[in-house]
Amino acid sequence: MKKCILLLMGIIAGWTIDAQEFAFAAGGDKFVLERVENYKLTVAQKVFDDMHRGRGDFRLQKPTLIMNRKPGDMASFIPDKLQVILDEKAYDVCVSFGKDSLNALAALLGHELIHYYENHDWNRHFAKKNENLETTAQLEKLQEGCKHEAQADYLGGFMAFSVGYNTYGIMPKLLVKLYQTYDYPENLPGYPSLEERLKMVNSAMIQLKDLQIVFETANLLTILEQYSDASVYYKNILQTFQGREIYNNAGVNAALAALALTNPADMPFVYPLELDPKSRLFGLKSSDKEKEVQRANLLKLALDYFERARILDENYAPSYLNKACVLALQEEWEDADYLIKKGKKKATDPATAGDFQVLEGIMAAMQKDSVKALDLFRKAETQGSIWATINIGVLKRSGEMSGGASIPGKGVEEIEQFPLADFLAAPNPDREVKVDKEVFCGVRQFKQSKLFIHYANAGKKYLLVQETQAGYSGRTLRNIGLGDSQDKVKTAYGNASRKLALSSGSVWVYPEFNLFFRISAQSKVESWGVFRKSST
Repeated sequence: MKKCILLLMGIIAGWTIDAQEFAFAAGGDKFVLERVENYKLTVAQKVFDDMHRGRGDFRLQKPTLIMNRKPGDMASFIPDKLQVILDEKAYDVCVSFGKDSLNALAALLGHELIHYYENHDWNRHFAKKNENLETTAQLEKLQEGCKHEAQADYLGGFMAFSVGYNTYGIMPKLLVKLYQTYDYPENLPGYPSLEERLKMVNSAMIQLKDLQIVFETANLLTILEQYSDASVYYKNILQTFQGREIYNNAGVNAALAALALTNPADMPFVYPLELDPKSRLFGLKSSDKEKEVQRANLLKLALDYFERARILDENYAPSYLNKACVLALQEEWEDADYLIKKGKKKATDPATAGDFQVLEGIMAAMQKDSVKALDLFRKAETQGSIWATINIGVLKRSGEMSGGASIPGKGVEEIEQFPLADFLAAPNPDREVKVDKEVFCGVRQFKQSKLFIHYANAGKKYLLVQETQAGYSGRTLRNIGLGDSQDKVKTAYGNASRKLALSSGSVWVYPEFNLFFRISAQSKVESWGVFRKSST
């Protein structure tokens, strides 16, 4: 079968070098393995496991990673044996990228895993087992290899990005260096030239960058209460990439939107998935049927998203916790309790286990058992759940939720001395992405910060967010900078009226300052941002 443009790692990642055989290393019989079992495999295995987690589809058997000392095809997926073979030599090429070595390794391994998850080997398996069928001859003529390799670059890169590896910009450099290291000519017989391959890689990287912008903007929209717009972004992502975290984030967004339609007098407690009873709409009336229906539909949508995340990974504790939260909001106490019991067994850290106890405490309080609720909140507090402390205050009508007024703001917070109002007057993003018919987002990179832009309805709705990046030395007007403690933030700005859980830590939002802080699991400021949003 004729070969076509091969993208990215593995160069050939997924194809053999002899150009006569369709690969992903065609069954693996040609490999002479000399296994590497040292620290290199340990490092590669960690990245490999992260990438597998990023995809989130634990319904499929996890392939085995093997590092081979004898030079072969750099990186190859062997479907018959469910193995990913990584050359030690290719690993060393990744290491040569220094601070980007893990990013390069993630790009290489992610490319191979996408071949598996997207079933790219289907044609070859079908042809092998049905050699006498007329349709087999037609399958052999299909030029799917180009699409598969492009998809592996694109989705492999996003999978890496979703679990913390920045592969954007690494792939073209890695491809060139692999060619040089393996001493391949720029024009391999039977293959397009290296120049043509790089053009294809760069095209895939542009698509990857667009998807990353959509993903980051979606999360910021949820943090800053733009729930309906965020849902458009998550749906856009799910058309391309169906990972457990994406479904979970989409579900949290829907659940938060439903809570925004809940009268705080009916639900004063703060669920582990949302920390902002003050942000809800206070105008909801029992006779407002439209909002009641909208709330019910949003909760139903959230349940569906959380269930999809759970199906992808039955050991993913947040899906149990968040789904139980929604069931509790629907007053389905028995079903919620069942999920809590199952989810507790999946929780791998004390803080998550504490969040389950917080939910149990809320359910007890909502069923008029305040003694049991307080006991559960206190137990959760000892396990490090920040929601526990807040809900103790709610239960006692004191503490953080009743006396948590922020200190009045003075001045306008800025990052890198850039006024967001100037950008609103003349928007000029570095790159703009169309998300939906009337929804666009964009990004502008500064020296030590990044500006995200969201436009909808011909610009009548907008959100601008500028957030610091690692190494930023500037400070807020009240002298808060990266690495400062959350206690220092609280002293300077008071209690945040909005707090949301992140995968590691939380985000504190001060709407009166147009300011937010990302707080790490170690209770330190990881980054801070300023924002402006439309009133509609």
